[in-house]
Amino acid sequence: MKRICVLLLLIVVCSSAFAQTETVGSIAGMIKSDLFKNQGRIKAASSSLKQVEKMMLYDEYKKDQWVPFLINFVIGAGIGSFVEGDTQGGTIALIGDLVGLGAVVLGYTSYYSQIYSGSYTTKGLGTMTIGYVVLLGTRIFEIIRPFTWTASYNSTLKGSLNYIDSISLSPSLENGMAGVTLSYKIKYN
Repeated sequence: MKRICVLLLLIVVCSSAFAQTETVGSIAGMIKSDLFKNQGRIKAASSSLKQVEKMMLYDEYKKDQWVPFLINFVIGAGIGSFVEGDTQGGTIALIGDLVGLGAVVLGYTSYYSQIYSGSYTTKGLGTMTIGYVVLLGTRIFEIIRPFTWTASYNSTLKGSLNYIDSISLSPSLENGMAGVTLSYKIKYN
């Protein structure tokens, strides 16, 4: 009889552990496919997870903004945003760089074709200036975008997982009385 009880208990524990692993795997798949579209489904599925499992999922799938920032800063064209997974920001930056570069080239060729034909004119200088302004604006966008998108992504991930990482209990001593203090930290990315 004891063997049967132990066997049943072992089956229940193993099936529970397998079910939790299956849930973690399905949530990981939803995060990988598209966090923003699957936000509601992830929230519903993560309600049965333990805080440790939520922490592991959050730590595995949270984004870091520094590599995309450096790629956007050094190379440009929104490549860092594409690397990060931000296709909208990468597309905006790529189009901005192409339009700005195209305006600079068009203005340059227009200006120098007039100069080489023997007439002094300012034709093309305005187009070149607009191109440089667009390139500067796009570069500023490319520098800022990884930080704002990463903050949004990580916040959505944390909210979808119902994950709270900043609550802690710590011992305290106040007026000679020992106790426990509940503290909560708010982090800004």
